[in-house]
Amino acid sequence: MAKLANSMPHVVILLESTYPTHTQIMRGILRFTQLHAPWTLDVRTGRAGEPTSFGAGKWKVDGIIANRLPPELSALIRRRRTPTIVMNDIGREVRPIARILCDNAAIARLAAETLAGKGFENFAFVGERSGIHWSVARERVFADEIARRGFPCRVYPTDEGGGAEDGRRLQDWLRALPHPTALFAAYDIRARQVLDACHAAGLSVPDDIAILGVDDDEVICETATPALSSIPLSMADAGFRAAELLDRVMSTGRRPRGAADIIFTGTHVVARRSTARDAVADALVRRCRALMEANMGRPFNVADLVASLGVSRRTLETRFRAATGRSLNDEITELRIRRAKTMLAKSALPQSAIAAACGFCDASHLNVIFRRHCGAPPSAFRENK
Repeated sequence: MAKLANSMPHVVILLESTYPTHTQIMRGILRFTQLHAPWTLDVRTGRAGEPTSFGAGKWKVDGIIANRLPPELSALIRRRRTPTIVMNDIGREVRPIARILCDNAAIARLAAETLAGKGFENFAFVGERSGIHWSVARERVFADEIARRGFPCRVYPTDEGGGAEDGRRLQDWLRALPHPTALFAAYDIRARQVLDACHAAGLSVPDDIAILGVDDDEVICETATPALSSIPLSMADAGFRAAELLDRVMSTGRRPRGAADIIFTGTHVVARRSTARDAVADALVRRCRALMEANMGRPFNVADLVASLGVSRRTLETRFRAATGRSLNDEITELRIRRAKTMLAKSALPQSAIAAACGFCDASHLNVIFRRHCGAPPSAFRENK
């Protein structure tokens, strides 16, 4: 006969929702509880008005997953021997059952391999302003990997200052780099700051500076112009594995002999326009591409580009093909297909709406173009078919 639990485990989650890594870890925890073991969750993310203390007299906590442990909470954990999983290497005083750690070296190696593989010869790194440990680790390994390939890596000086002064210093530093340079930013927020500084400094991305970030925060990456390439991290999986371990310890009472390491890392790059290795010297061609990208939601044609740029059609077509190896019509079609693929994967919009948003005549035209160029109908590119 099965032994029934008296109640659901009460688990406290202390992770700030402002960090995409923490949000993804919480999603992994939630997925575990939905699939396996329901918990009573006390999630504290730093929101306004949430409780900040834990009363010793009413302590009914069976487990904790946290990135911060105030002294009073650490004292309660030690006294009650509450199973605790921490992020990074905090909480030594409570002897956590596991640590959730990032493999920063693997992320930096992937960044170096990706950018060097695109044929760049100049490289740079911009880290988190305060020089936090994970940023320093990514900087060190990235610079070493680039040096191993025989190239220098310029590093933006760490400074805890911010605001307008940091922006001006960053602009000057970016202008002084040799162009083109492939730049690895420690995380997406910093990558977006680099992109903004490039715009303010009159530098073209990716023609002068190609930018790669970490986290693949879609709100940051997809709203950028151009969209930012980034390395997604396996954080949801780490959250799931952390919940799995905590549940086992809570249900059996058996702890690991030492703290287990739950590792998350990056395994691939989501490539977007910010690292496209097709930089061209011809200013007319760059202006033409910018016009194309700015008008993807409209049904324009080559004649419209010619009229906007004030050159002859023959001149534009000849210079565009010489610079890119492609015709204007081929480029327009490729951009529209790329945009449509993203919308198909990331939204539930009907194909008629996607066709209109990408400059196709209608859903039938979208279908014909996809079958001709992709060998499959648009429906094949839905993420949740």
